[in-house]
Amino acid sequence: MKKLTYFSVVAVLFASCEATFEDPTQEKLVLIESKIAGPNSVFSLDFSDPSDVADNTAGTAGWVLDRYNPSLGYPPVSFTQDIFDGEEMLRINISETGPTSGFYGYQGKKYQNAGGTYWNTDANSFFSYSFYIDPSWESDGVPQQTGVWPVLGNAYGSISAYPILEYQDSDANDNGVAGFRVYVYILDDEGKPKPIWVYLGLPKQLSIDAEVGGWVTIDAQLHKTENGSALKWRINNRLVADERGYNVFSPSTQFLEFIFNSPNFGNDQDYYYDDIVLTKPGSAGKK
Repeated sequence: MKKLTYFSVVAVLFASCEATFEDPTQEKLVLIESKIAGPNSVFSLDFSDPSDVADNTAGTAGWVLDRYNPSLGYPPVSFTQDIFDGEEMLRINISETGPTSGFYGYQGKKYQNAGGTYWNTDANSFFSYSFYIDPSWESDGVPQQTGVWPVLGNAYGSISAYPILEYQDSDANDNGVAGFRVYVYILDDEGKPKPIWVYLGLPKQLSIDAEVGGWVTIDAQLHKTENGSALKWRINNRLVADERGYNVFSPSTQFLEFIFNSPNFGNDQDYYYDDIVLTKPGSAGKK
């Protein structure tokens, strides 16, 4: 477990928090307890084993490049086991030599089941991970942006939606303020689903200071809707975005895969992730 304070995520847009923690030690204990993998854990990656960063094979789960164009001649992103903050974790390196715009401007990998197949988990499955906000991002004059795209599927196993939660430093965000944003679907004038970004920022109740940085834990849980399921996101164990008011137009019923994506801003950039866990219903999770 991390030495720094954890923060957690699950979804209701701009919701208020039910409680605050006055004792930092108490906060850390509560957050760590919420991350423990239960008996229904589908996978749990703490990157203490080199296999946690291995490529997908016919017989084992692993990582697959998300947006690789063979004509580029190289994989633009690397996922490696590294020591950071005194522990093993996932180091994602974004190559500055890759494209800086368009579809291939994003560099990332997706975690899939053996043979590149989807996970096919049930509604109310719970997904969580941690990543590190580097305080130097706010003074280096370079954009930083990273996030995870939990791909949802319908009952037939086809992709139905791409809910996303990203973190942007003040250089990456058009409004010049560091914070989170979520990718949701609304209905356009013709009644068709239209994706938009909703900016969450850094609400005070999360107690996250971009200039101080630290470990952030993101939680996402599928909840049933009239037409399927949609995500709730929590940050700092507080509900911040409830996509049941948005992604209700796609008949999503399950998680399929998880894409860790970051755009290339023309600078070599490292992002650190850890404790990636997927848990089926029946084990410890959020309500």
